[in-house]
Amino acid sequence: MEQEKILSTLSEKLGETSFSPQTLQTYVELNPIAEGSEPDEAYWNKAVNFLKGMQGQYNHDVATRVEDFKKNYKPQPTPPTPPTPPVPPKNDDELEKKLKELEARLDAEDSKKVQADLLKKVTAAMKAKQANDDYVLSKTLQGVTFDTKKTVDELVTEFLPKYDAEYKACRGYGTAPRTSDGSGGTQHNAASRYFERKGKKEGWKKN
Repeated sequence: MEQEKILSTLSEKLGETSFSPQTLQTYVELNPIAEGSEPDEAYWNKAVNFLKGMQGQYNHDVATRVEDFKKNYKPQPTPPTPPTPPVPPKNDDELEKKLKELEARLDAEDSKKVQADLLKKVTAAMKAKQANDDYVLSKTLQGVTFDTKKTVDELVTEFLPKYDAEYKACRGYGTAPRTSDGSGGTQHNAASRYFERKGKKEGWKKN
């Protein structure tokens, strides 16, 4: 009988089995029959009994291994999923831009207040130094941005020469007198009156 026929007959006699066709084929190859003879009842009984016994042991071994695995299995802890960082809103850039604009505007307003306060203080201090021609003084300090790192006295020292130059440009006849008549107005001293008379006599022109 051909090996394929023996294998087919053996599968029918075994019925439902856990063995694969490859396992059954290996058994047939390891237990050949004499050439030219046919398998007898003893061959089939021996094969079926052996394979069923092996199947019972095989099923027992598998079940034991499964139970051992269930008892001893320790699942590996799943690492925690890192939190997803929040996606910043799309309007963050626009908000930041508006905040910067607001800060710049506030800084500009603060700077204006500081400059205005310095202007008052420097004006008062220069008048105390007899630079009290209001028109000349306003021209001297017009559009000036004071150095906030300097004291009022330092600023007065810086701008008095500019006041004198401005006085000469506006009034002519020499250096600014910087004397007061006590009422807040400007009164030329003797030297200033001399230059004024000399200028008129000789036809000087005011700058």
